[in-house]
Amino acid sequence: MSAERTADIEDLLDRPFGSWRLLIFLLCGVVMAIEGFDMYMLGSIVPALAAGLGVAPPALASVFVAQGIGLALGYTLIAPLADRFGRRPLILLCVLGFGLITLATTQARSLEQVAGLRFAAFLFFGGIMPNIISLIAEMAALRIRSRQVVLLNACFALGAALGSLIAPMLVANFGWQGAFWAGGIAPLALLPLLFFLLPESARFLVVKGRPVEEVRKVLRPIVREAGEIARFTTKEPSAGKIPIAAIFSDGRLANTLLFMLAGGMMMLVGNLVASWAPTYWHFVSGFEMREAAALFATSSLGAIVWPFAMIVLIPAIGLQRAVILCYALGAVSMLIYVIQPFTAPLAIFLAVTYGAFVVGAISGLYALIAAAYPTHMRATALGWTSGIGRLLAITGPAIGGYMLASQQGPVAISLAFAIPLAIAGLAIAAVRLRTDKA
Repeated sequence: MSAERTADIEDLLDRPFGSWRLLIFLLCGVVMAIEGFDMYMLGSIVPALAAGLGVAPPALASVFVAQGIGLALGYTLIAPLADRFGRRPLILLCVLGFGLITLATTQARSLEQVAGLRFAAFLFFGGIMPNIISLIAEMAALRIRSRQVVLLNACFALGAALGSLIAPMLVANFGWQGAFWAGGIAPLALLPLLFFLLPESARFLVVKGRPVEEVRKVLRPIVREAGEIARFTTKEPSAGKIPIAAIFSDGRLANTLLFMLAGGMMMLVGNLVASWAPTYWHFVSGFEMREAAALFATSSLGAIVWPFAMIVLIPAIGLQRAVILCYALGAVSMLIYVIQPFTAPLAIFLAVTYGAFVVGAISGLYALIAAAYPTHMRATALGWTSGIGRLLAITGPAIGGYMLASQQGPVAISLAFAIPLAIAGLAIAAVRLRTDKA
């Protein structure tokens, strides 16, 4: 009779977390940290990279824009493929592609070559994050899903902070290429571990009706009796419309558009501040570039600590309200740049609050999106809401380059930092979730 045993995937994944799922979480956390480093290190090496390429710093706005376009296309075109082929193969392919192209950037000799290579690298980058988040969300018990996604993005925040801190040191010792050597070697070095240890999403396998033995293989480290189960069931809806159509239908259109707007405004600020804040502090406020980069690196404190605060906030006030609170506090704190003279303590305050309420708040937004869509469209939802948001955010680096070239003052810079966060908060306040259990 044991050969005919049926079990619901939710009941099985509700088992104690265990060492195996901890290992998978840590492995995915390292991937996120590496990606955070690669995304944010560029803003800390602007003067060195500009000097190495023989251009003025504002000209590097084209590199940030190319990077943003590549990321947006990666989110919208590559990440959704995982809803058909699986999370694991897309993650492996994209980590490989991103690492190789980042290494190739060390051989670039012109602004156009750097921009083209960053565009190509971030096409692959866009396939990594949504699927890492989807994998962790789908391997977790529902009761801790949101908190796991928040913690996962704390790893991304740590990598982003390390990018601001370590990249200038690499540049000082190895030239601007040093940052790209590190950014390319790290994901390639991690790839063998991912190949041998990273599983496919158990929920994905069940929803897609994959062979029972594939599901058993993933679940055996979690459920000892998995080998005795002949059929796995799920309460989630089966795939109907293609995922891209599904995220805009069945009452999801408004939420999808609101998530795109919120993500776009948040990422605009993220790109703008990460790309140009140290440079503003250098040219506008008189800090030495290395000092400005070091001050901005304190954003790591907020980016790493705030997700742990969110873990406490989420059970107390709910995930949606926690995200709204992040954006409200972020909008207010970004106005600190209007205070002049802009001293080191003020720079630290702005950096830490940016790390907390912008970089740290990304975790809450992704957790909210992951909770709002079912498994068969989750990667597509994360990819499209983030990707279209990235397209909106592409203007951030361009706005930053314009403000630097036109010598805009602290008031204009502060408003450019703050207003989009206020818009993001209003968008999330308008989202209507069907359930708070996911």
